[in-house]
Amino acid sequence: MFENITGHENIKNILENNINTKNILHSYLFIGEEGIGKKMLAKEFAKAILCTSENSKPCEICKSCVEFNSNNNVNFNLINEESTAIKIDQIRNMQVKIAEKPINSDYKVYLINDVELMTVEAQNCLLKTLEEPPEYIVIILITSNENKVLNTIKSRCMKLYFNNLSNADIEKVLKVQFGMNDINDSFLDATSRKCKKSIINKRKIIRIRANK
Repeated sequence: MFENITGHENIKNILENNINTKNILHSYLFIGEEGIGKKMLAKEFAKAILCTSENSKPCEICKSCVEFNSNNNVNFNLINEESTAIKIDQIRNMQVKIAEKPINSDYKVYLINDVELMTVEAQNCLLKTLEEPPEYIVIILITSNENKVLNTIKSRCMKLYFNNLSNADIEKVLKVQFGMNDINDSFLDATSRKCKKSIINKRKIIRIRANK
């Protein structure tokens, strides 16, 4: 189901089981360092939740998947894509939309990125939805700083802890996504240190290699 995402096998298994058993919870909290694939996996999970195929999910060919891939699925909303402060008005606007039932789907999915950037007022406002979510709502929260998330919010979510990527996982990303085949151990170690063992953006990789 999540073949295009490197690492995090235990979390992928949990989410896949939720999909296959139709035991999708109302709220999830993805916790781990920046850049290790939390948002990527969250979006794939959201796409699988919304997929209308009766077989493999996400199928990539149903109307929901096609619209999702073109950022045009009305049942999916990504909040705070730019990683800025999240204020109470944004959560109130989200709650207004949440009250509207999904269109041609059993679910609506809200993904809130960098939830630690929410003000306390915004978090308390969100808590009201987490306490009594509509049956069709799934809320996925992402954070790289669990300590800044209210305990009352954490207690209402399934918490999934993402580990840093191993050297083997980083090597796979470099080969598959960036076509880099001449990778030695010293370069992998340098990449891991510079990028905190995260999925790396291409500019960082190039800069590290240039400075070897």
